[in-house]
Amino acid sequence: TLNSPPPERGQLKITNSIKLLFALACTAGVLINYNNAIMEEAGACTRSTNKLEIPPPKESHNYIEELMYKYKSDKSRDDHSYVKLYNMIFANIRHSVTNITEIGISHGQSIQAWFRYFPHAEIHGFDKYPPKGVVQNNLDLLKERVHTHIVDILQQNITMADLGFIPESMDIIIDDGPHSASSQETFLQKLFPCLKPGGYYIIEDIGITGRGNGVSKFHDDPSKLQQATRDILEGHDTIWVDTAIGHRAWEEWLRRVGSKWARDTTHHNSYMVVIQKRTDPLREPYQMHYNDAAMRVEGVVVEDGSDT
Repeated sequence: TLNSPPPERGQLKITNSIKLLFALACTAGVLINYNNAIMEEAGACTRSTNKLEIPPPKESHNYIEELMYKYKSDKSRDDHSYVKLYNMIFANIRHSVTNITEIGISHGQSIQAWFRYFPHAEIHGFDKYPPKGVVQNNLDLLKERVHTHIVDILQQNITMADLGFIPESMDIIIDDGPHSASSQETFLQKLFPCLKPGGYYIIEDIGITGRGNGVSKFHDDPSKLQQATRDILEGHDTIWVDTAIGHRAWEEWLRRVGSKWARDTTHHNSYMVVIQKRTDPLREPYQMHYNDAAMRVEGVVVEDGSDT
């Protein structure tokens, strides 16, 4: 209290010593508790694994880009550049994909990449020519989840049901086959029923030459397509993708590919058609706003404070 007499010199020394001992004891207690917590955590790791687990290195955000570089696929960033699109649409779903089909095995390079990129997926590769040598050896090592089908599914008498494929069973289907417009239509009509609602059907290498001149049909004049093809394109969410935009070595790419397949930034074979299968049908009839309600004050919907 304010009226208490000041402590004598001996009492002051004793008081300060007690304070110092108390502070040291508190510090030691904290350290002991901290060390005990560390030992308990380490003990739990030892009991569960008998070794200290080190988390795996964090994957690149552009993991599919790195894989296509590693396995030397022409889907890579500096070839057709398809990985730009694949990273956009697959990065957030790749761990939930369970089935993927690719038409065209060739040297198995993209299948090697898909095997790593989709770690929980069964991967089906179709080709009418059997892989040989190192390609077959590679695929044999991946056969835990990779299934090759050596069959010409363009033949009219062959159905996907005959091959054991059921409707709405595939998350992703990629057509990297012969690249002719007629084969791209046939594959689409045969395999699209196997795609799950919400899944992606992708046609690669839509080209400009001869039988492969899919640009003239899919893009320039869709009326040239078969009605069954148009029904799929118009009934689902379909986009046309040009991955040549932003190519950092375009002149070198043109030199390597040759003028038959690519002549300039307009005439080339790095076009894709991407279809996401709708989970709900389109509303009927169609509803168009341009030159009617869009960008007109009388077309503005007045807010009423609701969230709907």
